Amino acid sequence: GIYLDRLKVGTDTKGGFRGRSMSRSSWVAGISGIMLMVAAAGAQSAAVDTAPSGVIANGGLLHTLIAMPVTGEPYAAEQVMHSKQMLPDGTSISRNGHHAVARDTEGRVRVERRLTNGNNGQPAMSMMFVMDPVAHTLTTWLAGGPEPKSGARIASVIKLPQRDSRQETVKTQPTAVAGAPAKRPQPVVTSEDLGTDVVQGQMVTVARATTVIPAGWAGNDAPISRTHEVWTSPDLKLILKEEWNDPRTGERMVELDHLSRAEPDAALFRAPAGYQVKSALESLKEMEQKLEQSQQN
Repeated sequence: GIYLDRLKVGTDTKGGFRGRSMSRSSWVAGISGIMLMVAAAGAQSAAVDTAPSGVIANGGLLHTLIAMPVTGEPYAAEQVMHSKQMLPDGTSISRNGHHAVARDTEGRVRVERRLTNGNNGQPAMSMMFVMDPVAHTLTTWLAGGPEPKSGARIASVIKLPQRDSRQETVKTQPTAVAGAPAKRPQPVVTSEDLGTDVVQGQMVTVARATTVIPAGWAGNDAPISRTHEVWTSPDLKLILKEEWNDPRTGERMVELDHLSRAEPDAALFRAPAGYQVKSALESLKEMEQKLEQSQQN
């Protein structure tokens, strides 16, 4: 999962997102940035001329954009993230976050990210992302929060290039280091098959990649060892759990909780009634105008 740092949104210790003090122009600029970011990521993953990127989704937003489409295996779950970092003086820093994710039989995926918690009588605000491999579109909209002054809520649609299925390759192993300069000491990656396990009632395969970064590769005077473990459901073609352990950054875990294999409500994958559906270009132009107006006021 990712944090919406560009929107100046953090996480609280209870796993929700807390919205810091923010001007209207910051919101507009932040939302525009997210739309551009997801559009670029989706286009890159779908373009014919790019390298194959067929990966197994883990419920995260950007990971979902570059993942291969999966049909016939619907699910709904909550992606939960935990991280813990220990400072040299013994101080422990823990962070938690979560969001909802669902996939229907046709392969459409919806990710719901909480932007702000409800306060001062206002409902919580969330941003929805629906990736549709059938229509080759990414649709986004805001839900909750204060009513817009215009009285209309907008759902923005980004048209994505079609994927070249001949180039799809499935990547289920933990990530490895690549592209390091040839003259520098090279990291050594070893992969292990840890057999099978059961996560959320699903049979999964487990793999671990251990990366040893040699002395001198990143200014380190001694080798650094980090691990990445992945629990993958072959049936769902979905990563149900991942763990990273790096002495430089601490421990991090992402997993899918409250997993259901029932077909999600079809209404989740389309903009709610009353929303105006516009192209992303139209929405960005309107946001730009609102940003300019807010800066003049």
